[in-house]
Amino acid sequence: MDLIRAFTLIEALVSISIMSLLIAMLLPAVQSAREAARRARCTNSLKQFGLALQSYHGAFDSLPPGRMKSYDRRYSGSKPPCTSTIVDKSLEVSVLAFMEQSNLYNAINQDLAIIGSENSTIHAITISTLACPSDPIAVSPSNLVPGSLRKYGVTDPALMGFTSYAGMIGSTPVLAQPLLSTGCKVAPSLIAQCNGVFNDISPVRLASVTDGLSNTIFMAEKATTILQQLNALNPRFAAQHGWWITGNWGDTLVTTLYPPNAFDKVTMASMTAWANSASSMHPGGLNVLMGDGSVRFVKDTIQTWPYQPVSGNPAGASRNGQGAWVNLPPSGVWQALSTRSGGEMVMSDSY
Repeated sequence: MDLIRAFTLIEALVSISIMSLLIAMLLPAVQSAREAARRARCTNSLKQFGLALQSYHGAFDSLPPGRMKSYDRRYSGSKPPCTSTIVDKSLEVSVLAFMEQSNLYNAINQDLAIIGSENSTIHAITISTLACPSDPIAVSPSNLVPGSLRKYGVTDPALMGFTSYAGMIGSTPVLAQPLLSTGCKVAPSLIAQCNGVFNDISPVRLASVTDGLSNTIFMAEKATTILQQLNALNPRFAAQHGWWITGNWGDTLVTTLYPPNAFDKVTMASMTAWANSASSMHPGGLNVLMGDGSVRFVKDTIQTWPYQPVSGNPAGASRNGQGAWVNLPPSGVWQALSTRSGGEMVMSDSY
């Protein structure tokens, strides 16, 4: 009669230990492979933006507006844009027709404010190209704080779609739109500091990018998920930023005034730096779209000008009475890449 040999308790424990060790060794590799796939999808989304921006420029001889005031009569006053009270459509809305989203673009009433009730049907729509898969909050719509859009006729519960990408406004974000208080004029110092490819004044042509398309950032990642940490200071904060439909700072525009991934380098007290800086959920850096359509990975260690760890502002810099930045330190590679005509020389191996 054959005898069936059973496992001893020690043998079973050893087998379990070996399997646990193998799983522990394989898990980081699996996670790394998944992140590599997410990063590849993120890169592809930015490339789609690059093609859309080039197509838009071919059709209109300029890039789309960055941050323009609304001309909706309900919010624009008697002398727009001087008297306008709200910022209107984002660059992402502008390029929808060039991203195989013509039906969605045609569903928008272009004569009315994008945040108004008439356009609320598109608020909660999420498009895979607008969301990095490593940025989970941007993948699906979220509820807004009750009352967020009530004054625009949108009833609660209001849903909003978020985005992981934003246009580059350069190294010095300034409010450079004409105001009634200044006779609808913009100070020359503010115009000079609108140095990115998207701004507050007027659309930019590719011919104005004299630093070279391959040396100029057009778009960058701006992770929405990281802003949830700031809800500890302001429970409404995360839900108020990252909207894909509007051209507001903190929604679809970023600046290199702050270092990349400022949330890892600047205290939570500077919510502005967190909201307006380029950021991502990828380890070690973030993706950027260059003007020539290429996508590059910028490391966290890229050279940047010295900054204050509390506010994130450039060390020693301040703003004058007109709102322009003064006493700025010398630009780093990060700042040089964000300006369209600064004349800086940037080597490809320096970031």
